Amino acid sequence: MTPERMYQLAAGLGAAKNRQDVAAALTFMHDDIELTSPAWGAIARGKAENAALLTHFFANYPDYEVSFEGYVADGKHFVGWGGVRMTMAAKASDASGMLPNGRLIAIPVTIRMTFKEDLIATEHFMCDLAQIATQSGISIDGMWKNIFGMSPPSAATQ
Repeated sequence: MTPERMYQLAAGLGAAKNRQDVAAALTFMHDDIELTSPAWGAIARGKAENAALLTHFFANYPDYEVSFEGYVADGKHFVGWGGVRMTMAAKASDASGMLPNGRLIAIPVTIRMTFKEDLIATEHFMCDLAQIATQSGISIDGMWKNIFGMSPPSAATQ
């Protein structure tokens, strides 16, 4: 696969996500797609899990928008970087028990992908959860507990 084709698929997926169009996003994904997003502790395997995850995510961040500033690709791997802009919904599960400030979040993002049969086979979505919490005006400790069910680990206790 050419680097240009990889970018077309990545940008197409991004455009579908920017419209919060789950059905369109799935057309860019291989049946065996695996999405990993460490910030949220999320791993979604297959189109059904990805559809459920995206539906949940867009309910929490209804104006999600990703953009690429650049990318590198070698025919097997694609790494794109850019930014995400989104607002945490007032009733976002990430903010349960807290009230987000309603302000637009703007953070850098790195996305790594692999491909299979002219579709996206893996997506590894890297962003900073602490910045999302801070820019939303909520506690990172509280957000972490909502996502992971426990307090974040501390370097002081390790």
